[in-house]
Amino acid sequence: MNKFDLTTIYNEKRPLSWSALSSFEYRPSDWYKRYVLKESTPPSIEMVFGKKVGEKLADDPDFLPHIPRLPVFEQRLSTIFDGIPLVGYIDSFDFDNKKLLEYKTGRNIWDKVRADKHGQIDAYLLMLYLEYQIRPEEMECAVVWMPTHIKDGKVTFVDKKRAHVFPTKRTMRQMLAFGQRIKDTWDHMEDYAGRQHAHIPVDKPLSKFLR
Repeated sequence: MNKFDLTTIYNEKRPLSWSALSSFEYRPSDWYKRYVLKESTPPSIEMVFGKKVGEKLADDPDFLPHIPRLPVFEQRLSTIFDGIPLVGYIDSFDFDNKKLLEYKTGRNIWDKVRADKHGQIDAYLLMLYLEYQIRPEEMECAVVWMPTHIKDGKVTFVDKKRAHVFPTKRTMRQMLAFGQRIKDTWDHMEDYAGRQHAHIPVDKPLSKFLR
């Protein structure tokens, strides 16, 4: 079996994102269809709602004024890790005071434990260290969850005046572990895509990486 060259998918023009990484870890077949075969699927109504909320938080200071904001929205990070191109966009960022916020909407419950395990924060902090040499211990991070539900076919806030803020920290040791996770997942992506191209059944080789 010829080795699949993942750089045909992820390169300097289109780096690897947290969305792609987590998509593969969650369901490799969906990742393959979206990122390798380029099969597009319409976003869910909850994803559309979350995107609109993020845009409005950035553009309208009177929208949900109780939600914390930092000076910069959608801060782009782009770097290379062990030959792997990475990209990320921090929802809200303060470079001078070393703070970042990640906004979340949705029905799935967020709590401190989930925030502490959320790989998207690890991805941002790894890129901040590689790009700006900011150690993760220096950063103040938080996940801001705005609970929603679906009512009459529409996504709405459970309580528009209330949000949950979960501060979370990371260490350099965790960043090293996350870097290894990226390298391992990259290898498994290449293996999975190569097997799909060669029509070789994939016999659950990724179970320990699924989260």
